[in-house]
Amino acid sequence: MNKQLLLTLLGAAAIIIAAVLGSSVNAQQIITVDPGDGWLNANEGYRETVTWRVASKGGAASPRGVFVNLDNNKELAVVDQILEFSGDRGEVTEVVQISPVQARSWHAKGVRRVGYRRVFAGAAGSLSNHILFDLDASGRLAQVEASPPTQTVSGKSRQMMLAWSLNGDIGSINAVSESGQFLVGDRVVYEVAQPLVAEGNSTLKETVMLPPGLVNELLGNGIYQVRYTRTFVDDKDTRRSASVQVRLTE
Repeated sequence: MNKQLLLTLLGAAAIIIAAVLGSSVNAQQIITVDPGDGWLNANEGYRETVTWRVASKGGAASPRGVFVNLDNNKELAVVDQILEFSGDRGEVTEVVQISPVQARSWHAKGVRRVGYRRVFAGAAGSLSNHILFDLDASGRLAQVEASPPTQTVSGKSRQMMLAWSLNGDIGSINAVSESGQFLVGDRVVYEVAQPLVAEGNSTLKETVMLPPGLVNELLGNGIYQVRYTRTFVDDKDTRRSASVQVRLTE
């Protein structure tokens, strides 16, 4: 065989082998975390065992975990706990925790997306991944208030105007009230079949018009006060109610 041809073939084989080995090494550089998204209950915080699965030839170690603001990559808190493995693949676990105080403090400072990040480094290089916490989506409806808390409705005007204030424990609130009820005790005497929807809004205004004759009918039956109430349900099925005391006059 021609010597020049032999050298050419050997060079080509070396390139192929290097490419195969290179792709094999790159294929081994993998990291996943389970769960990848963390749902934070603003009242209870977050406490979950998470699993890091890492493929890195020769082993790797992560000296610490870091909570970061994903919008500007600034560190929020550090967890000094080493996770490491030997060999080419490893599966390591840890308990990740966020207290309600931490979550509220971060949110009050304008933080909306938090990542819990780890960097694993070893002979094959370094690689990282994170768990995502969406603080705005972590809150629940905490309280509903109606204002003004007392009103007077006459048989002539039949109208009242009020506002509902929705307060969440953290983040924005998505909630709906399907209808409002005028109650005498537990008996519904009139229903307002008009939904109110809060999509990130904390205050909803409402104008209510009672049907003709209802006020005089209630007064004729000796009823001089009713309660107007609404129940709001958020997207996590948390229910909160508030009421307005309504005095009736001719």
